[in-house]
Amino acid sequence: MILCEYLVGVGGNNVPTIILNGQAGYIGDDLVLGRCDLITRMGRVDLIIELVDEDGTPCEWVSLVALPKNVTELLEAGTVIGVIDGVRELGVANPVRGVELDNGVVNYAT
Repeated sequence: MILCEYLVGVGGNNVPTIILNGQAGYIGDDLVLGRCDLITRMGRVDLIIELVDEDGTPCEWVSLVALPKNVTELLEAGTVIGVIDGVRELGVANPVRGVELDNGVVNYAT
């Protein structure tokens, strides 16, 4: 799992966009968006982005720690939030919600 710094900006459409910090390349050219999770842990909400290959096999995960509340609320409401990594952009929407328990196990909403 890649723990990634990020910035959140708001464009002309008033919808936030997440910009991955550092050199482009967190999202490989041959990978596509898989599952996205919003995990509540230790008083914050983290976004975990799963990247899969052409066969649908999970290959990499990008973790964005302590997502701002407005971004979390928009994602929960079904708004598509762009994630930019250099020249690549993915649209994240409808993440799976989960809560990390004291023992480290994530309890997903059903």
